Amino acid sequence: MNVLFLIALALSRFVKALPYLPKTTAQLSPQQASVKWSNCSVSDPPGVQCGRFSVPLAYTEDESGTVELGMVRLSAPRPARLGTLFYNPGGPGDVASDYVLAAATEEGSPNFGQSVLQSYDVIGLDPRGVGLSQSVRCDPNIYNERVSSFPVTEQEFQRLRAHNQALGKSCAKLTGRLIDHLDTVNVARDMELVRRALQSEAKLNFLGRSYGSQIGLTYAELFPENIHRMALDGILDHTQSETTTLNDEATTYELTLNQFFAWCNTTTNCTLHGQDAAGVYEFVIRAAKEQPISAPGCVSLGDNACRSDVTGEEFRSNVQGLLLFQNATAGSASWELLSAAIAQAAQGNATLLSSPLATSEKFGAYPGIAIGCQDWLHESTSLADLKYKINMASATAPQTRGTSQSFYYQTNCLGWPAPNTNPQRRLRPKVSEAPPILLVNALYDPATSIVWATEIQSQVANSVLLTRSGSGHTSYQLRGEAAAAIDAFLVDGVLPQQATVVYS
Repeated sequence: MNVLFLIALALSRFVKALPYLPKTTAQLSPQQASVKWSNCSVSDPPGVQCGRFSVPLAYTEDESGTVELGMVRLSAPRPARLGTLFYNPGGPGDVASDYVLAAATEEGSPNFGQSVLQSYDVIGLDPRGVGLSQSVRCDPNIYNERVSSFPVTEQEFQRLRAHNQALGKSCAKLTGRLIDHLDTVNVARDMELVRRALQSEAKLNFLGRSYGSQIGLTYAELFPENIHRMALDGILDHTQSETTTLNDEATTYELTLNQFFAWCNTTTNCTLHGQDAAGVYEFVIRAAKEQPISAPGCVSLGDNACRSDVTGEEFRSNVQGLLLFQNATAGSASWELLSAAIAQAAQGNATLLSSPLATSEKFGAYPGIAIGCQDWLHESTSLADLKYKINMASATAPQTRGTSQSFYYQTNCLGWPAPNTNPQRRLRPKVSEAPPILLVNALYDPATSIVWATEIQSQVANSVLLTRSGSGHTSYQLRGEAAAAIDAFLVDGVLPQQATVVYS
């Protein structure tokens, strides 16, 4: 390909990706420029309030309209010494307001350290399209169609594209113009307007986990001078090519899966202890590929609806989900449950590994696909393109074969009608104008590779990377040494030494 053409193409993508300047709160109406606080329910825990705030639908001069954001604030028991801490738990699509509301109860207390709750008013701001904010809505019947993300034939490839297009069109019809304005640049700009409305001249304090790290880094590119303290846990790298992104996540999933097998060999808490755990896993894969394994505990209606059986492809995907957290924490399953799920599937009952079904136009998985399709490249144009990626990932990660959230976007966004407005690119140099940012990552994280964290650290001057020598996705919820380091930074501004390694 012509070198000049490549340069022109790169420049055109750079220009298209350049974010527009935000409207200031002064340009919004009085109703839009202030957060409206009220009770969340008739029996709120002490210190809890719900807020509503309007932001522009698009940060351009040629589009009008607003989006209403929702949030939950948990106020410190005394006047907050350090002001407000914004929090995002990840996803995309996780509901930040739920985490903050849970933190007001005993059930949710592991989500935040006590020193943080004593020092900050914590705000769970739901990104546009998510939770309490104006939501993404889609047709549940189309969403529930079983379509392979690993097509083998041309017919399967075309069916995948047609399904994606139909689902996307249903989301556009039910959601409205918001469906075209969900990318993370918009989310970061929304957070800046909320910060201004809440704190006037006060700078941003932010704790982001998983996808929350992408929000934080995007904000740091746009508004580095407005940051006070920022800690990011489980680092997502939005700067790599499609194939590198896929390979990095597929291999970190596989490495962590092998850590799970080793754990099963050494602990009696694993239901597969004393067996060949890896062999049982492969047995289930083969069985599910030949004939989907029954999930007799699933029902087709209600909040907990799930499929009546599980294919091999679904098994791999859902194992990654249960692999995320080695130890049970608030709202999260553990490897003990994963071991039981695999053991039961080997006996013909795959209920614990069945995929959830959507039962209404508002469902937790919709925002994830809608946001992801605007944030992540999905440029395969043929079955051959996808087969190349699958073969590559199968060579580097033969047990998981490319199964990952990254590959999900690269396949399930094909044919999606909303534009890819925020594709991967290197961080802009302006990000290095930010004050020191704390980055935390586990050595064996099944979703966000330590390779990603290391690459981001190299692009963000003054950032400090702390590594937890252990397994699982993110570290803050474990309340161990990594969480203590995050709390020390957020509360006292104390950073660990570069390349610090902790074990909990």
